Amino acid sequence: MNSNYTRSLARLRAIRVAAGLTLRQVEIKSRGKWKAVVVGSYERGTRHLSLMRAVELCEFYGADLSDLGATHNDIEISRIILDLKRLALARNLPDELSRTISRLAGRITSMRGDQNGEVLSLRKQDLENLQFLTDLSRTELIGALRLRELLLLGDRLKR
Repeated sequence: MNSNYTRSLARLRAIRVAAGLTLRQVEIKSRGKWKAVVVGSYERGTRHLSLMRAVELCEFYGADLSDLGATHNDIEISRIILDLKRLALARNLPDELSRTISRLAGRITSMRGDQNGEVLSLRKQDLENLQFLTDLSRTELIGALRLRELLLLGDRLKR
């Protein structure tokens, strides 16, 4: 199997995880359009994923098809800045990842004594703590933050 194709399939799982979905949740959320066993087979490479299906699945996850080609080296981050206003809205979303991010951001702002801020710069240790709490890699976590539109991009976050 082509190594680029194999990496893309691995990214497919990362995109799903970044969206905060298990295979079962994909099936439920899609009302059966995407069967858990089929998506799992795509991710493992035991079932061929056509370009059209890849496009549809990325759209379902709220990701770009180009994200399938992204690697850990494609994302270079100088600063990660969370939009606390958007995070306040995401806190009420029914996914555990949004609630975890919100709890940690609240704890960080409390520890730093910055209760009136609209943004929060995540330091290296903050990001590592968030990775630990969410069990996501750095790339998956950044992807999850992007999908939820919680990052202030500007020139501080380069892709």
